[in-house]
Amino acid sequence: MLILKYVEVNIDGKISRLLALFDSGSNFTIMGYGRLKELFGDVKFKFLSKPREASLLNGQKILIDGYVDSQILIDGYLIEDRIYLTKDMVKEVVLEGERRLLPDLIIGAPTLETWGLELNLKDGRIIQRGSFII
Repeated sequence: MLILKYVEVNIDGKISRLLALFDSGSNFTIMGYGRLKELFGDVKFKFLSKPREASLLNGQKILIDGYVDSQILIDGYLIEDRIYLTKDMVKEVVLEGERRLLPDLIIGAPTLETWGLELNLKDGRIIQRGSFII
């Protein structure tokens, strides 16, 4: 399931409002380096010890090679999570014959799972399950 929603993201004390795609099929929370710089300016990021290959919704291969740690405010819920970074992020994809703009941030299922949040399949809301699973 895919849900688009605005979230507030804090990286190194710099706060921006981002359009996020909540993607229950995604394994990562990810954004492009270019968008990171546009929204947050010069912030510190770290490189992964080894770049990893991933795929966008349309199957396009991308290389994930860095990350930033962040605080993300989602419908009143504050989570702290890693955002992985890629130079290969595009602004739009063709999916099932339709052009679709990609949002600023893609939030993957593991981020939601870690912080006890889930996508409500009936109305597209983000809901809190209660306690964290350890």
